[in-house]
Amino acid sequence: MEIIVVQELREEMSEDVDPGDPIARIEAVHAMPVDPGDRTLCGMPAADMERLSDQPDGPDVPWVPPGKEDLRCSGCADALRDG
Repeated sequence: MEIIVVQELREEMSEDVDPGDPIARIEAVHAMPVDPGDRTLCGMPAADMERLSDQPDGPDVPWVPPGKEDLRCSGCADALRDG
């Protein structure tokens, strides 16, 4: 299965920059099928998610980019493993 890797973002109020200005934080990294491509493999709507620049370049490579392993969605990982 060909996938696209996306990240789910959440906005938080910054206390470092200008108090009250929202900043985006990564909530989780998800996988979604290229076709139809409107939901992640765990079933979340992907319309508001951001596509990552690092994409897997083959079936035998890790789908989560280096440094983001701890943000991997377990539901998407299970779907990929079982799929």
